Amino acid sequence: MLTMFLTFVKVGLFSFGGGYAVLAMLQQEIVVKHGWLTASEFTDIVAISQMTPGPIAINAATFIGFKTHGIWGSVLCTLGVILAPLCLMMILTHTYIKLQQKEWFKNMFKSLRLLSVGLIAAAMVLIGKSAFPDLFSVGVFVVCFLILWRWKVNPIYMLLGVAVFGMVFG
Repeated sequence: MLTMFLTFVKVGLFSFGGGYAVLAMLQQEIVVKHGWLTASEFTDIVAISQMTPGPIAINAATFIGFKTHGIWGSVLCTLGVILAPLCLMMILTHTYIKLQQKEWFKNMFKSLRLLSVGLIAAAMVLIGKSAFPDLFSVGVFVVCFLILWRWKVNPIYMLLGVAVFGMVFG
């Protein structure tokens, strides 16, 4: 369990850009490096983490910890993933207030935004491999994407609709 805790501390420490950006790192650590979950199990946990309230990285850590080591695993993984960002945010908030007008500081944050976009794209590619096992899955994705993009439907309605669709036709 100590290895898992330290893994989530590392994930939390380097999770710039939020939950979606951290998915690639989580997948690499949890599925590829340690083999604690299969790619399919990881994809399921990401889906559950998106549907439940709260930050995706914390939700995923909680679910992964519980799946592998029960309640204590859940507690340790959750603490691990929030420990480093909590400390960093306290330091960064203090620093940001002092340095927000400095040009080099502004440039650093521009670079971090670009990094976040790259990490999100990497997560999309990695999760896409196991999320689209057949043409039916690709079709559901494309239809949902188009509906959300074209008509700006509330994602909650999309989740409910796709859940019903999956129960009937899946």
